[in-house]
Amino acid sequence: MKKVLIVAAIAAAGVGGYIFNQQQGTSTSYNVLDYVPADTPIFTGQLEPFPLKDYLSSTPTMASPAEQQVLDDLYDKNNPRLNFLLNIFKTYQDGLKAPDLLIKTFGFPQQLRAYFYTLGMLPVLKAEIENPQAVWDLLDKNELETGFTHRKGTLQSLNYRAYQLTDENDPAMIELIIAIDKGLLTITLNTPYNDPTLLATALGLTKAENSLAASGKIEEIIKTHKFEQASVGFINHIELIKGFTTTDSNQLARQIVAIEKQYNQESPFAAIRSAECASDFASIANNWPQTVFGYTGLAVNAKESTLEVATIVESKNQAILNALQLIRGYIPKYTADVEHNVFAMGLGLDINQLAGSLNDIWSDLQTPSYSCQPLAELQAQISQSGESIGMLGMSASIANGVKGFSIAVLDYTISQLNDDPVLESLDALFTLSADNPQQIFNSVKMFSPELQQIQLSDDSEPIELATIFPIPAQLNLTPKLAIKGKHLVIYNGEKGKKVADTLSSEQLSKNGSYNFSFDFKKMFTPIVTATELAGETLPEEALFLINYDARMKMSFDINQQGFIFNSYINSKAPK
Repeated sequence: MKKVLIVAAIAAAGVGGYIFNQQQGTSTSYNVLDYVPADTPIFTGQLEPFPLKDYLSSTPTMASPAEQQVLDDLYDKNNPRLNFLLNIFKTYQDGLKAPDLLIKTFGFPQQLRAYFYTLGMLPVLKAEIENPQAVWDLLDKNELETGFTHRKGTLQSLNYRAYQLTDENDPAMIELIIAIDKGLLTITLNTPYNDPTLLATALGLTKAENSLAASGKIEEIIKTHKFEQASVGFINHIELIKGFTTTDSNQLARQIVAIEKQYNQESPFAAIRSAECASDFASIANNWPQTVFGYTGLAVNAKESTLEVATIVESKNQAILNALQLIRGYIPKYTADVEHNVFAMGLGLDINQLAGSLNDIWSDLQTPSYSCQPLAELQAQISQSGESIGMLGMSASIANGVKGFSIAVLDYTISQLNDDPVLESLDALFTLSADNPQQIFNSVKMFSPELQQIQLSDDSEPIELATIFPIPAQLNLTPKLAIKGKHLVIYNGEKGKKVADTLSSEQLSKNGSYNFSFDFKKMFTPIVTATELAGETLPEEALFLINYDARMKMSFDINQQGFIFNSYINSKAPK
């Protein structure tokens, strides 16, 4: 988890127009984006200093013993190349436990800028380096330990190391290239598939002809989606589609063709490499041009870190966006209260709009009529699904007026009874939000004889479900059923009652599609208690979760820009 978060924080966002100043304090300016082509399929970057040391200090280390064992099992005395790479990764992994050690070992500054992008399909990773000698020492050490060595190379007076990644009998030699220049570490590849001049661009020696810096693309993304100025990234669907459906429309396409020729293999994209497919897929890509992502919030110190990231799949297909926005429903506020819940989940769904919206989407997917055979076959299958969509709409009419469902565990504890662990307390609730929750309850009564005599309204007393449905005493549950304003709720415990009462004042609105939140520590601490009370040993693979003090929220929604995925994680340093 921690490794993923560091990559996401350091390498998964960027900002345009930033002029990189060398760590050594020289007056020479170096704009990394001058060397990134505007048509790059992928770009990510952290171009305002990310507080690496503080982030590492504030985030508990999650190193699974099973994961460590998997790495150890990968070592092969007959494969020095693999062992060399594993050594580097394990050094990084070990360094996560001690931020000062990681920074010293890899020569990083305490606050770091980093970039990842592709030149066609050629990957380029760049990161600020404060102590270049630390990098060379690390590589030398692992060469001695594994016997995997490099060759020295020079390009335009820049020295670099090249490590051969392919076997000697491979028809195409691929090398891992490592260089340090202008305070930046560059890691890339040298292959026979890319133009020979591309290495110079990757190493920051030759500027891109049409650069990302001059395109205004980054600034436009930030303005459109209101990202933090420090961070942005994107995946360019249009350029990817060109690469897959043509042979020479962009750098990616030419590299794919070169690979196919090298290995004399039939192209996996042969079925869509036609004028018709190129045109049809291009129209789809223009409707769904890119996926963008960046920080919407960032607060990091040595004791606590909070990262908020938004990912948007951009769309210009207003028919589909409008249809999906119509079925957005209501999600209660309590589902987002990550500070007080163990976990919560909410689904916002306007049942009344479901049939019409699905029909609108179904109709849109059938127009225009595609000439590309694979797309035409897919459209034919979609056309045949119309009856199923109609039946789904009819089924949904049973829940007429429903706007959403949600559930939360607010708290729970486990104790011991007769040497066995038992649930001591549970605070939880389930919510069904609807225009007329009383009508929904009366509909449910028809399917449950036990509820036939129950009368429930907003001003009636809560119903104790234990008097209707038998609940084993050892579960220690006393759930209650009630209507709170526009919400039919089942709750248990005092905290459950308190949250249920707040729903009386929550009016229905289209405020979301889906969210999920949970607290690692609150979730796993009672499980550990139960395991200990049962006299059992917690699996070693799970021990690392015990002290992971972190909270996470994830959500999905739709607006006029496209599909929105938001994530939030707050972590605190171990005490």
